[in-house]
Amino acid sequence: MTRWTVEVPTRLYEEFARLSSGGRRAVHDVLDRLAVEPRDPTSSTEPIEGAELRRIDTEPAKDTGDRITLLYRVHPPREDSPGRVEVIFLLFGP
Repeated sequence: MTRWTVEVPTRLYEEFARLSSGGRRAVHDVLDRLAVEPRDPTSSTEPIEGAELRRIDTEPAKDTGDRITLLYRVHPPREDSPGRVEVIFLLFGP
């Protein structure tokens, strides 16, 4: 059982809808990996104090070849609740 949940705020739903189907699959695959381990070796930390902010790129989308960048915050697990991966930004485009 995973000790992590992934949260995507409703304000990003429209951005996800704009992705190609291959782009949505690439994001899904990254979110699936982050639900297991948010400190994925392919992610990097962002220099900010007071929060663990990380960035990760998807594999190229199979239909467009685009890579999508997700900026997210890691909230560590507590005794009575799993940790959270909070998606903050989704960056894509030419």
